[in-house]
Amino acid sequence: MHNMYKSFKISFLILLLIFPLVSGETCKPYETYSITSILPSNGYVFIIVHHSEWICERVAGEQTLRRNMPDGEYNLYYLFNGSKLLFLGKSNPLLGEPPIVTEINGTFYILQRKQMVVPYKNVTVTINGETRNITFTAKKIEMRVYRFDGCASLIWNCTILEFQNGTERTKCNRTEILSYFTSTPQKRPPGVRGVIENGFIVFRLSNLTYRIPVTEFDRYVSGFFGSKTLNVLSAFHALPVGEGILIYYPRNVKVNGSIFISELPLMFFYDGKNLTHIKMHVGRVQEPPRCGDFSLRLTIPESLIIITGVILMFILAYLFKSN
Repeated sequence: MHNMYKSFKISFLILLLIFPLVSGETCKPYETYSITSILPSNGYVFIIVHHSEWICERVAGEQTLRRNMPDGEYNLYYLFNGSKLLFLGKSNPLLGEPPIVTEINGTFYILQRKQMVVPYKNVTVTINGETRNITFTAKKIEMRVYRFDGCASLIWNCTILEFQNGTERTKCNRTEILSYFTSTPQKRPPGVRGVIENGFIVFRLSNLTYRIPVTEFDRYVSGFFGSKTLNVLSAFHALPVGEGILIYYPRNVKVNGSIFISELPLMFFYDGKNLTHIKMHVGRVQEPPRCGDFSLRLTIPESLIIITGVILMFILAYLFKSN
C-alpha cells in the first residue's frame, strides 16, 4: 500500500509538471471597439474608432489576460455624410504609422497608403537543358495625400517599389508633407446626450427634437448588452449630419472573436423617419469623394432635372417649329 501511495504521488507530480494549474476562471480573449473622435467637416464627419485586443498568456502556470501590444492596438478611420460610410484606412501609432486624418488650421488632410505585390521583370533561364520563365516581383507602396474641404483634392502622390534584393525605386516629391501627420486629432464632438421618455429616446438639438422608439434599437443593442440595454441607450449621444443625426455610443463595446465589426451597435443614423444601423467594415481602402466628380457632388433633386429637361424639349420644339 505504501508503494502504491508513493507511485500515486509521483504520478500526480508528473501531471502537475505536464499540465500546470489553471485559474478558476477560464481565460477568454476579447476585443474592444470605441469611438474616440468625431470630427465634423462641411456636411461630413470623420470618425476615428480605436481597437484593443486582449489575449491569453500562461504565467506561472495560470492563464492570464494581457493586452496584445503593439499589434492589437490600432485606429480605424471612416468618412460619413449621412448616407455613405467610407473606410479610409487603418493606422497603428505604436508601430510608428502616421494617422490617416489630421487637421491643420481648420482644414483636414487625408493620408492613404496602399500596398500590393506586382511583377516587374521576366527572366528566361535554362536549367539542365530545360527553359523556364521566372517572374520577379516587387512590393509596390502607393501613398496619397488629399486636402478635404467638402471634397478631396489630391495634393501629393508617391510610389515606392521595394525589390527582392533590398533596393528600392522611389517616385516622390515634397516628402516633407508627411510631417503634417504628426498626431491624431482627438476632439470629442458637441453631441447631445439622449433622454429616455415614455418609451422613446429623445434628442434635443438646437431647434429640433428627435423622438425615436426604444424598440427601434432593440435588435441591434439587446444582443450585446442584455438587461443593461436601457442604461446603454441612455448613454447614446447625437449630432447633426447631412439631413439627420448621427447617433453614437461613447463607450467601449466588448466582443469576442466570433463577432463581426459590422454588427457592433456603435453608430446609427436617423433621418427623422427611419433609423439605420451604420455597419462599419475593414478591408479595401476607399477613396474620399474627389472634387470635380459630378456624380459624387450632384445634389440637385432628380425631379428638378427631369422637369428642366422637359422644359428644354418644349423650347427646342417651339424654336424648330417656328423656323
